[in-house]
Amino acid sequence: MLHALQPRKSNSEETTNIMKLSHKSLLFLIIISFALSACSGLKTPAGTGGGTPPPGGGGGTPPPGGGATGPFTIGGTALGLKGTGLVLQDNGGDDLAVTGSGTVAFTFKTALATGTNYNVTIKTQPSSPTQTCSVTSGTGTATANVTSIQVVCAPIFNVGGSVSGLLGAGLTLQDNGGDNLVVSGTGNVNFTFATPLLTGAAYAVTVLTQPKTPVQTCSVSNGSGTISGNITNVNIVCSQPGFSIGGSVVGLVQTAGDTLELQNNAGDNLFVTGDTTFTFATPVTNGGLYNVTVFLPPTSQPQRCTPFNWTGIATGNISNVIIDCQHNDWNWESWYIPTTNTANNYAVVTTPLFSPGSLAPANLGTPGGRDFAITWTDQVGRKWLFGGLGYPYPPLVKPNAIPENLLNDLWVFDNGGWVPANLPMFVNKAGDWVVDPTQLEAQNVPGVYGTLGTGSVTTAPGSRWGGSSWSDSGGNLWMFGGQGYDSTGSQNSALLNDIWEWVPAALDSHTGGGIAGTFTGQWVWQGGSSTGNQAGVYGTQGSAAPGNIPGGRWAAATATDPAGNIWLFGGQGYDASHNEGLLNDLWEYSPTSKQWTWMGPAASNAVNQNGSYGTLGTGSGTTAPGGRQHGVLWADAFGNIWLFGGFGFDSAGTNAPEGAVLNDLWKFNTTTKQWVWMSGGGTTGIANQAGTYGTQTAAAAGNVPGSRWGAVGWVNPDGDLFFFGGWGYGASTTQGTGFLNDIWEYDHTLGQWIWWKGSSGVNQQGAYVSIADVPFVNNVVGARRGAALWQPDSQGYVWVFGGEGYDSTAGAAPGYLDDFWTYLPFP
Repeated sequence: MLHALQPRKSNSEETTNIMKLSHKSLLFLIIISFALSACSGLKTPAGTGGGTPPPGGGGGTPPPGGGATGPFTIGGTALGLKGTGLVLQDNGGDDLAVTGSGTVAFTFKTALATGTNYNVTIKTQPSSPTQTCSVTSGTGTATANVTSIQVVCAPIFNVGGSVSGLLGAGLTLQDNGGDNLVVSGTGNVNFTFATPLLTGAAYAVTVLTQPKTPVQTCSVSNGSGTISGNITNVNIVCSQPGFSIGGSVVGLVQTAGDTLELQNNAGDNLFVTGDTTFTFATPVTNGGLYNVTVFLPPTSQPQRCTPFNWTGIATGNISNVIIDCQHNDWNWESWYIPTTNTANNYAVVTTPLFSPGSLAPANLGTPGGRDFAITWTDQVGRKWLFGGLGYPYPPLVKPNAIPENLLNDLWVFDNGGWVPANLPMFVNKAGDWVVDPTQLEAQNVPGVYGTLGTGSVTTAPGSRWGGSSWSDSGGNLWMFGGQGYDSTGSQNSALLNDIWEWVPAALDSHTGGGIAGTFTGQWVWQGGSSTGNQAGVYGTQGSAAPGNIPGGRWAAATATDPAGNIWLFGGQGYDASHNEGLLNDLWEYSPTSKQWTWMGPAASNAVNQNGSYGTLGTGSGTTAPGGRQHGVLWADAFGNIWLFGGFGFDSAGTNAPEGAVLNDLWKFNTTTKQWVWMSGGGTTGIANQAGTYGTQTAAAAGNVPGSRWGAVGWVNPDGDLFFFGGWGYGASTTQGTGFLNDIWEYDHTLGQWIWWKGSSGVNQQGAYVSIADVPFVNNVVGARRGAALWQPDSQGYVWVFGGEGYDSTAGAAPGYLDDFWTYLPFP
């Protein structure tokens, strides 16, 4: 063969060749680094570029791909150099002569291993011509090739200015097509580019990317020129976006005339029809004022529509303006007494109400917090309230414990505030007529009955709670039963069956026009016994008789039919045999004849009857609700009687003999004299049911309120049945029982329930948001039971006072409330 097989080289020979190859590679890298470094640094006067130099001081710029291990070159640029004589050193050696003019790149001959420190200094200053140079970014640790060292031999100047109207992020600026600068902040923001320029160099500031959040367009002025000093007058002006203004209309009666005209800033008119969302056509520039008003109201309702969140400065799209037209709203009527958003308040009396020659004081009077008070509305619309369990007028020394005692105070609200009735009056030292509130301090007061049918200045019912009430055609107020104090005072928890009439007179008035501040009138004992715990006298079912009278009881359900007759169902009390328990007897009282009629069912003259449910929707001679207390009773426009819930007996006698919590709905047909089971109680008439709430404001066949007692109800003008609150179950039996604040309607035409307002849970805290007697959709009446309620007034408003439940205080225990509210259902 021409070539013989060569013997293998020794290890030492291989090592020598590898070292030769490494020296060549190192030389090649140094040449490449030097070439690259010549392209970096500041621009000469003739240059138009820029760019952002790598961070100075350490690390350098790693080659692509990362993971470099060195050795690394050390270099940078000399700025403003004019000749020769400049000698640099690294780490006190490796001398490097730098020559040239303008911007000159340099790289030391000796590369450094990774992690080695470098320290570039000037050994000799330039001598031809003479210059004084200085080093910046000259020290650090080599972790990549270093190109950021600057030797400055001539003046350099910064380029900057200000951005005005910036709203968010995304703005990036450039100088001479590089040196990218991200500008952050809002409003007026100053900026300075990182790379300075030499005297005589050109600068040209431009926008690389516009702001994105929110979107803006920014433009540059004074953005270019020639450096002769620090530049601070570059102006970046960012356009101001326009923001939409809108919101929603709520609580509007949606029928003919349900269009209202809105304005923003007294213009930009917008027609809105029905309960819906809206947006004005014209945006408002950032930082501009918006001011939404109702220019023309709807004609579908008499109530005004009030804007909320209606004005402010637009710094984003506005969508929370509310035009509240009141329906399905609560209105905190007692807002002028701020303490009424907390529980357990004593009564307050304002006296005198008027002194001749003086301005009338604000009437800040209010009954104390209480539970299961008794209410009436008189002929002129005044709201009356009697007794209950709770807080009296404060005695001189207030007790430490909650005064859970029974009251017999009488109050009237006449739209000017609360005034107590029948208080003594006298002339004080200033010559003003004032009331003596001492008797309002009394609790657990026995009744003073006098002569049956004859009133006097001293006659008055004893303290009580849970009685029944109605008003007659003459405007007088009537009360039956409850639990409390009879004439003896010895039976402090007597179940009463006395009938009282209150004949109102007028607000006190004195010579010269002075008003002390009490409403006068007279109590008359009109029937029943002056001693408690009486058995019922039932007579013949369906027949009125002078001797008939229900037995003593509390928490009976009461309603007045369109003919003015009074209907009373159940309660806890005494049957015909003087047995005490839960009753299911239905009674009718005629204010004209002043006689009671026992309407049945046949076995209801005995206590603790289970419900007989039969078939849902079908009545018979035997179907009837079980005995119960604190159900809700209504009379519809046809005179039929409706009953919902309470505490008592279901079809199985659950938890007998005490009873359980019910959610059954019954109708008593006054023509057929039969009870019909209409809803609730599951499939077989069983107690302790959770509610099925469905979608708020929408009727559905599966909707049903949870079991409860102590709710209060009313009949709407369309004949539908409503109730509020109580104590029982929300949407979950797992959550357990508690106080409720939901509002329900039973649409008697559809035969379906509607959940209108409030929580589907229990123990909801109140939110007393709006003031100045303005209804608001976001007001929340805290969960409660035993509230006092007045039937809808001429404008459709339902009035509610107190009860026991939750105020506005987060985490507070339930207490006795004295807040005063109105609620406006949809008609």
